[in-house]
Amino acid sequence: MTDGRLDLYRLPEESLRSIAAGDARVPELRLLRSAQRSHLLLVLRSLVDHSGVARARPPRVGAVASAESAWRLLAAVQRSDPGAVDAVLADPMVMAWAMRLLRRLRGVGRGAASSAAPLWADVGQLYALAAAAALRAGRDAVVGVPAHRGVVWVPGAGVVGPLSARRWSGAEVRVAAHGAVVRGEGGEVRLPRDLGESAPGWHPLPVLWDAAPWSGEPGAALCFDTVTPYRDFVVSPRAPARMAERRFGLWRERVAGACALLARESPADTVRLAALVRVLVPRAFAASTRGQVASSSSPDAFGAVTLSLPYDEAQMAATLVHETRHQQLNALLSLVPLVREPDGGGQGPLHYAPWRSDPRPVHGLLHGVFAFAGVTRFWRLHREFVTGDEARRADFEFAVFRDQVREVAAVLLAGAELTSAGRLFVEEIAGAAERWAKEDVMAEPARLAAHYCALRRAVWRARHLEFDGAVARRAAAARAAGEAAPPLPGSWLRPRPDAIRTDTFGHVVRLYLGAPDEFVRCWEKADAAGDAVIGAECAAVAGDAEGAARRYAAWAAAEPGDAEAWIGAVLAERGRSAAGELLLGRPEAVAAVRRAVAAEGVEPPGPLELAEWLRGAVAAPGGASGDSR
Repeated sequence: MTDGRLDLYRLPEESLRSIAAGDARVPELRLLRSAQRSHLLLVLRSLVDHSGVARARPPRVGAVASAESAWRLLAAVQRSDPGAVDAVLADPMVMAWAMRLLRRLRGVGRGAASSAAPLWADVGQLYALAAAAALRAGRDAVVGVPAHRGVVWVPGAGVVGPLSARRWSGAEVRVAAHGAVVRGEGGEVRLPRDLGESAPGWHPLPVLWDAAPWSGEPGAALCFDTVTPYRDFVVSPRAPARMAERRFGLWRERVAGACALLARESPADTVRLAALVRVLVPRAFAASTRGQVASSSSPDAFGAVTLSLPYDEAQMAATLVHETRHQQLNALLSLVPLVREPDGGGQGPLHYAPWRSDPRPVHGLLHGVFAFAGVTRFWRLHREFVTGDEARRADFEFAVFRDQVREVAAVLLAGAELTSAGRLFVEEIAGAAERWAKEDVMAEPARLAAHYCALRRAVWRARHLEFDGAVARRAAAARAAGEAAPPLPGSWLRPRPDAIRTDTFGHVVRLYLGAPDEFVRCWEKADAAGDAVIGAECAAVAGDAEGAARRYAAWAAAEPGDAEAWIGAVLAERGRSAAGELLLGRPEAVAAVRRAVAAEGVEPPGPLELAEWLRGAVAAPGGASGDSR
């Protein structure tokens, strides 16, 4: 597969700065892709070296030969038609399968025991690669391959079948001058000359967007994958999924619209998308309507993105920009260490990540700050092309993300976890965030963005920070005795995933700014149903302080242990007192003292009343902030 010569990848500082600033050029993009291809070739060679244990044959049709034989066939095709092999290896699911299998063969890592496939079938996918390459090159070959639920994987093209009713079986791919046939226990399928065309029993990966004009590569495309067995980043193999034609049409329309939007408003982002993302994998996510979108990339599947369907073209474009940033950073981290490995192993300290409800390690912060810097820039540019409700929404998104990026960049630079290259990388992001902070945003989107960021920060503290119980009990005793509040020490991190609630405030804001009529219906429906949570948030978003106060009070009465209710009430006030500031800054301390008062059998004071009493306390010397420990 190579000429035997090895070289090292070198990334100049200028290129590192260019990538960090979001300005990766074609040479940097080619370097990142080349490095990932080299990584994949090394993994494939290592699979062959470690696969001696896999010699079992499947019964009946299509006995799978040794891994070495598959490698030799793939190498032979490479020598005669390198483009055919390139097209196969460009399928992100090849790396997804290879990385899992390598961990399985070596018995290490998160993929060591995650595959439901018998070992002969997992290793046999090496022959699926060879068969797919021979098929593209038109090279005569007869290849035994595995079939999962009768479905044969043709990497880079699609799947064939079903050809068997059994969970695992063998099949045979026969390539000759007159065409290609795949034969299994239950029949055979003749493949079309053009693998992009559908045929009975043949299910190609449909193209959502022609990326060739932007990538500079003939045939480059953004495809949609609901069929290949390794498309899931968590569970493999997966059977093909059915999608209604109407639903698929919506995906195609939304992706095409988003790519056209990027081409108009941010051509450079379009080039990066075309160069780095090859496949979209749909996933279900109920909150995607006017709210969050579930999307992810994996370092094990360079070029693949899983995502739920965004609600419009702008959100789809922002999501594609976001995930393209993750692709860049995943590839970059394979070349340059940006984060120091923690002493003694483990993941190191955890931190507040504004875009997540759970505490995140430094690697997660780095990924988030780089990806959301790209999203911030997208909304900043989008503001220049839209008016009316869409402009208000874009201003809100820009204001939220610039605040969050600025905050996280400062946290990263204040710590000692970054390497020198990592500091340079984050400094570039921090510089951009400082420039964005000086830009004007419309008053109402700015108000809502500040509210939203403060809400997420305070709620995260209330959920995941622990206040000293003994100090809380002493405070409760002091209050009962009519004494001054004792000093408040710092808090420490105690992640509580059970306390996380799906964000609805952001959903309500986006309705209010982008779809006012829908917002009114949402508010009316919440009040009619007695939904104090959504009703309170709607009132707060609309600036109805009195209405918000009533509804937040009802929420707090129904769920007295939910700090989010009284955090929301403080944020909805027209003027914020010093007690309110303390409550937002140390909600976990206020909540702990209230619980201690209640434990004494006394009706606890309201959160604001208690915060007023506590605000006279002076932080204990040397107290930890608790933000990341």
